[in-house]
Amino acid sequence: MPTEEDIAIVRAAILCLVNRERARAGELPLRIDGRMQLASQRHSEEMVAQDYFEHDSPSGQSVADRMRSSGYIYSDRVGFELGENIAWGTLSDATPASIVEAWMASPGHRENILERRYADTGIGVVAHLPASLGEGHRGAVYTQDFGRIVRP
Repeated sequence: MPTEEDIAIVRAAILCLVNRERARAGELPLRIDGRMQLASQRHSEEMVAQDYFEHDSPSGQSVADRMRSSGYIYSDRVGFELGENIAWGTLSDATPASIVEAWMASPGHRENILERRYADTGIGVVAHLPASLGEGHRGAVYTQDFGRIVRP
């Protein structure tokens, strides 16, 4: 169960578990990109603060918008491919192992994890839930972004 004090360890666990799944499928490991990490963390924080759970923010900001804001997509002249997994859980369902297991059991989330073209990732974790979720239980919200920049 994530706490405010162990977010870095939780992020490392998610990366390790996701890269283990990629290795099992014969794919290269993802590497953390600081700009993606910033965007992922901000999205998780915003979902908690604004009480929503969606890929697009209430103001309409998409994953591509967040990647532009963070500098990951640094020019209109570069191509890019992006994906995003979000999750939340309470108690034991909020652990990195439970979150990655749930993503791997979901076809769309699994596809993002195993997409061979993705090279970069960022992982956002908040050890709280949006007020409308969790029925008062402790929990966590996760955002994992995936991407690749195609340079001209």
